[in-house]
Order: sequence, then C-alpha cells, then structure tokens
Amino acid sequence: MESPKGLITRILELAFMLALSAYLIRTAAYWIQEVWPILLIIALIVVAIILGFRIWRHKHDDLGKW
Repeated sequence: MESPKGLITRILELAFMLALSAYLIRTAAYWIQEVWPILLIIALIVVAIILGFRIWRHKHDDLGKW
C-alpha cells in the first residue's frame, strides 16, 4: 500500500492535470467559436475547387463526353 504522502501527491497531480485540461479545452472551444466562419469559407472554397477540377477533368477526358 502507498504511503499517505504519495497518495496525496497523486491526487494533487490529478487535480492539476484536470484543471489544466479543462482550461485548454475551454480555450480551444472559444478559439473555434471565433474562427469558424473563416474555416467554413476556406472549406467551401476548397470543395468548389475540387468539384470544378473534377468536372473539368471529366469534360476533357476522352471517355467522358457530355
């Protein structure tokens, strides 16, 4: 069995790690909440480029005559 001092140290380490994790998760959530419109715009641009390229490639392919 562990000594009481070792057990207290482990409990304090756990409490510190839990508090640090909660702070980092909260900070990340606020950051995502602030930048989600920009990320959405970038994602839509990337999807439009991919779709445009696939349509262009299909039109210029010998097998895919429209």
